[in-house]
Amino acid sequence: MRVAQSLCPLAALAALVLSLSPVRAAVSQVAPAKPVASQPAPAAANRVTYVPVKGVDYEFSAPDQVASGIVVFNLTNAGADLHALALLELPANHTLREFLAMYHSKGIIPPWMPTLGQTGPIAANAETFLTVRMKPGRYILACLIPARDGRAHTEKGMVKLITVK
Repeated sequence: MRVAQSLCPLAALAALVLSLSPVRAAVSQVAPAKPVASQPAPAAANRVTYVPVKGVDYEFSAPDQVASGIVVFNLTNAGADLHALALLELPANHTLREFLAMYHSKGIIPPWMPTLGQTGPIAANAETFLTVRMKPGRYILACLIPARDGRAHTEKGMVKLITVK
């Protein structure tokens, strides 16, 4: 009995839909859509750029310039030590030297410097990815891991300034 009662609202709905036959006929007479000649190119903000970054003991090898939009950084560790990739935005009124001075003297990223993302550390012969949406400006790639001797990888030269256009 319960099954029959629960089907009653469904039967009423079906009857209502069938009773709207003039609407159904009008819908079937709609002209087919015209084909679109061509789709516009995706906006620069939606373009995806692949950027290979090679990390060795103790430097980054990467392009100096990157296109704005979605950027996929692919870090490969070709060194013996652990490495990681931090992506920091360098404001126009500051310099790479100012970043390095604060990071090496106080051990902190300057409060005026936005961090866009960071990978975890990877071992030798491993790879990792970092995907971010980037606007035009200057950015720093940095390995913020300390070396076995206690010095920061950035202090040993594992930092790179890139420009996004």
